[in-house]
Amino acid sequence: MPRMIIEGSIRGCSNDAPDDATPSCYVDLCVTPRPTDPMTVRRILMISSLWPPVVLGGAESYASALAEQLRARGGEVGVLTFGVGGADVVSTVSPWPYRLEAYASKGAASRSAFHLLDVYRPAAPRAIHEAIDAFRPDVVHTHAVSGLSSAALAIRDRTGIGHVHTIHDYWLLCQRSSLLKRNGGACDTRCLSCRAISTIRNKIIDRHPPDVVLAVSEAVAVEHRSIAWIRDRLRVVHNPVVRTSRNSPTGNGVVFGYLGRLTRDKGVATLVAAFEAADLPQSARLLIGGGGPLSETLAARASNRIELLGWLDNTARGHFYERIDALVVPSEWKDPAPLVVNEARARNIPVIGASIGGIPELIAPSSRPFLFRPGDRKELSERLRSFANAPVGTSADADDGLLDWDEHLKLVMDAYETACGIAQKRT
Repeated sequence: MPRMIIEGSIRGCSNDAPDDATPSCYVDLCVTPRPTDPMTVRRILMISSLWPPVVLGGAESYASALAEQLRARGGEVGVLTFGVGGADVVSTVSPWPYRLEAYASKGAASRSAFHLLDVYRPAAPRAIHEAIDAFRPDVVHTHAVSGLSSAALAIRDRTGIGHVHTIHDYWLLCQRSSLLKRNGGACDTRCLSCRAISTIRNKIIDRHPPDVVLAVSEAVAVEHRSIAWIRDRLRVVHNPVVRTSRNSPTGNGVVFGYLGRLTRDKGVATLVAAFEAADLPQSARLLIGGGGPLSETLAARASNRIELLGWLDNTARGHFYERIDALVVPSEWKDPAPLVVNEARARNIPVIGASIGGIPELIAPSSRPFLFRPGDRKELSERLRSFANAPVGTSADADDGLLDWDEHLKLVMDAYETACGIAQKRT
């Protein structure tokens, strides 16, 4: 096996980014930070496989936004990544055989090599300990660590340094982090290879586990409570919602919107089929924002009523939300906490969502009558038709259960302080 090299050793924080960095999606968690209470835990080392501008999902967008909020409150943040440079990055681990965002384009043999190293990557602990020695954090906060392996969570010899881990996906249970089969279909039961990898991975972590574990939804927490080392450390902390005003749509017909990856597991093909079969008024339209493997297939079904917008940057996302009357989230996998639900709630946009993963607990109570069984085209058609016949807005309950950044940070800081307290007992 080729020798692993820790790339770049320890670097100062930089705004430099790879020239070829192209995010596959963008998640708007940004709000101008405002200082609140002084921080008691000031130096935070974040560990994340990816970091903006290289983004595959909400985990790295959230972690970056959290770093910005912590800095605004007097914190100092350094980041260790899997071969990605950028603002805040102080160290990287060489991404052999390739970086995480290239995974989807690789063949079976290359993916198998990636999964093998993702059980335990020898370069990772060396890079982590060098970063800890140089940055001297009060707490380490790990996020999505696919590619960095179990070593990113089993940090040994961190005397006096707390460790908080946020569960953004199913990496601890599934080698693909998604509880999906290779063909993109949902796993009814976990396969033998995933159970084997998960067992080894969690035995490694159990030797030096994080002090506190945060789950982004109760749905995610339920899936992970079977892991022994997690059970007594687990807390649910929902992602923050940034309140945003918008201009209401001005068109005559109802407009449904979808925003996300164009993949089988996101249910966008089911949505298009349901829209076409729903016997909606001719004025009804469907806007689809995002890119992915189904782009060409869906483009062939585009019409004057179904519009494919492609990948949307932050400005274009804002325009997208001003054009729609309802957001459809038709996921067919256990979507942990789709941030588009928060973006819709932030703008008082109703959500028609699949009853899977974190979606039911995250939508506004007034949107719950529009929930449908995942993958059920007929039921989704009925929900679309029901909404088109009597469009509704969100009601006064739209704020129920939402956390703004101040409230969210209080929970995160409490986790940091708890972890540091536990760490002090190890000294």
